[in-house]
Formats: sequence, C-alpha cells, structure tokens
Amino acid sequence: MSGVKLNRTLGFWAAYSASVGLVVSGTAMVTLGNGYGVGGPAFSVIAFFALIVILCVALSYSELAAMIPGAGMIGEYTTPALGKLAALFAVLAGYIVLVGTDGGTNMIVGGQSIESLTGIPWWISVIILLIALVAVNMAGVAVFGKVQTVLALGMMMLLGFIGLWGMTGIGLNSQLDIQPPFTTMTWDKQFGTLGAAIWLFIGMEFVAPLAEEVKRPGRTIPMAMIFGCLTIWLVDLFFGLGITKYIKLDELASSTIPHVAGAEAMLGKAGLVLMGIVSILAAITTCDTYLMAIPRMLYGLSKEGLLPKFFSYLHPRTRTPWYGILFVTVLISIVLIYAGLNQANISFITTMINVACATWLMSYIIAQVNVIVLRRKYPNQPRPFKTPLYPIPQVVGILACIYMIYTLYVNPVVLQISLATIAVILIFAVIYLKSTGQKLFTPVPLEQVYKGINARSESEDLTVHTDGISKA
Repeated sequence: MSGVKLNRTLGFWAAYSASVGLVVSGTAMVTLGNGYGVGGPAFSVIAFFALIVILCVALSYSELAAMIPGAGMIGEYTTPALGKLAALFAVLAGYIVLVGTDGGTNMIVGGQSIESLTGIPWWISVIILLIALVAVNMAGVAVFGKVQTVLALGMMMLLGFIGLWGMTGIGLNSQLDIQPPFTTMTWDKQFGTLGAAIWLFIGMEFVAPLAEEVKRPGRTIPMAMIFGCLTIWLVDLFFGLGITKYIKLDELASSTIPHVAGAEAMLGKAGLVLMGIVSILAAITTCDTYLMAIPRMLYGLSKEGLLPKFFSYLHPRTRTPWYGILFVTVLISIVLIYAGLNQANISFITTMINVACATWLMSYIIAQVNVIVLRRKYPNQPRPFKTPLYPIPQVVGILACIYMIYTLYVNPVVLQISLATIAVILIFAVIYLKSTGQKLFTPVPLEQVYKGINARSESEDLTVHTDGISKA
C-alpha cells in the first residue's frame, strides 16, 4: 500500500468548514452561555481579547502549515524545530487528550437535544450518528468536504440568526427584556476567565491536517483559519448579548445547556427547536472533525516513525486512514460510555473542558516556538504565508497562553488531572522513542520532513533552499 496517497480535492469552503466545525461545538456553546452567565455582557470584552490571542496563534499555524504542508500538522512542524519528543508531546497532549475529554461529551449534548425534540432516547441517536459519521469519513475526503460544508455553514448561519433576532427584539415579548449589569465582578476577575474564553476559538487549526488534501494549502489554510476565527467571534457576540436580555445570569451560569436555556427564554418553543437543531449540528460537525483530523495527524506521525506503522495504512480505494478513524471512534465511545453512566453535571463538563484546554494551550506554545526556531534555522526557506509583524504575534501568543494555563491551574482538580495526564504522555513518548532507537531532542532535518510529504502527497514539490539553512 506504499503507493497510495491522500487525495487533494478540497477547496476553501471545505477548509473553512473544517476550521469552524470543531470550534462551534456543544462544549463551546456551554462555555459561551456559562461565560455570559458568570461575567455578564462584559464577557464580550474578554472574548475579544481571546480573539486577539487566537489570531496570534492562527498566524503561527498559518505560517507553519504553508511552509510544511503535512498531515502530521503540529508533529511535523515540531520535529525539525525541537525534535521528536516535543513533537509527540504536542500531538498527544493537544489532541488525543482532547478526544478523550471532549469527544463523547459533545455527542451526548447532541443526542440529548434530539431526545428533547423527538423523544428518542439519546443513546440511540448517538449510536446512529457515530456509525454514519464513521462511514462518511471512511468513504473519502471528498464526501467529508461536501457533508461538513453544508452542516458547518448551516450551523453558523442559524446561530447568528438567533443572536441577531434576540438583539433586535423584533417580534419578541418586550416584557421579557431583562437589563443585566454590564459586569458582575471586578475586571481582574473578569480577565481570570480568559482561559475559559479561549475555548470559544480553540481548535480553529483543525484544518491544518488536511494540508495534503487541500488545493493550494499555502493560501487556502491561512484564509480558512483567520476567516473562521473572525466569523466565530461575531456569531458568538450576537448570540451572547442576545440571550442575556431574556434570561437571568444566574440561570445561565448554573445550566448544563445554557445556550438552549437562553434560546428558549428568548424565543420560546421556537428557540428550543432552533437551538436544539444547532446543538445537533454542532455535535455532528465536532465528531466529524475529530474523525477527519486526528487520524491524519496519527497518519503523518506514523509515516515519520513517531507512532506504530498501522496508523499509516490508507485504504487503497478511498485513500483514508481507516485504522486512525477506528482508533478515534474507540476513544469517543469510551467517553460516551463513561459520561453516560456517570450522568455528568456542569462541574464535570467544565473540569473536562479546562483539562483539555490547558494541555491544548501547551501545544499552542510549542507551535509558536516552532515559528521562531524555524525562522532562525531556515531564514531563506520559502514561506507562502509569513506572519505579519513577526515576532510580535508569537511573543504575545506565548505569554497569553502561559497566563491562561496559570488561570486554569488555579483549580486544584484541573491541575491534578493535567499533571497525571502529562506524566502518562511523557512516559509513553520516552519509552516508545527509546524502544525504536530514536533520539528525543535532536531536530529532524527539514529535507527529511519534505521528503516524507513529497512521497505521499499529490502535486507537491517541496525542497529545502540549502543556502538558507543556518549553520549556527
């Protein structure tokens, strides 16, 4: 199967849909409603600062994805900069932890939304949806692109419509109009929620693993990420400010589905139905994005020898990483079973979000450090996209990520779970790399990374400009 390559068929809208498909998730909408409930309309300011931070991160991922357009994403960006241990940690801490804490939870939110609208038990809906999404992803990237584009664009437009309707108040009962205080806490405490606000955008880089299947990745991927972040912020702003006019803040803060509660308070039965549909679409697009992106990261790492070889298997007809897809399906299923048996409440959900967010931010720090290191090592290497005002966005992004990790680790439960998770990841990474005779900290030459991408990609001709390699 060594001659089978990923298929380069996706355009801008499929890339954009992959970028927003994970971000506008069930847990992101829970964070949005909970943030406005805890902080009031002033949470809009915190969300704006989170947007600035995520745009700094997006610029770094855009430069890396354009320079090294490989499916291994953060793993392949890191090996030529910091070595294999950092690369393996970045993927496992940032993305496998994510699936293990967030994947099943989003499906449950979607299943419960279906149950509230139809009466069908949520677990039946979840099983049907999961089987259908696995089939879509195994069928090929072109099928994924069509399905994801329709679902993600429909979800974004519907969420924005609900928010605008609530803000204008057209046709709504004016007696329900509530005027909450702009802020419920001091501004230093407000900024302490920045780590939660970043969850509204985190995951925008999930388009990057499609680099070997996107047309003109050096242009398409940066546009998809940046446009995705801006539209998500605008839609969230409309929706957040809209619902705070029609439901008390403490009700939003305590609800496990604040986005649904807010929409129902604002629009009655129509709001319940519309937001139920949004929640279902969010669950589907989130799971679909997991099944698309994570297997391709595992595929890229496996090709570079960082993970077992079976992850690099591609089906000869569909050219999709079947074993990676099945692995992600198992992770999601484990979380579904655990969360279903334990009847998770809002505390459980927010704790899992914060654990995933903290380790994900560590991956973001590594990505931004990669940009700085690769600029020094390969200063003249062609970069189809270059970070404006370099290195200011990287410095701002790294410092902001460190601050947000600190705010998340104030919670001792989040800190304990994260430390245990990080320890397991590092132990596995060290044992695997040592057992396969690989060096932990020695960077891989960029020529070697390009050779791997060229061998498995369509219509790519990546070469290293040797005159641009720093001898330092």
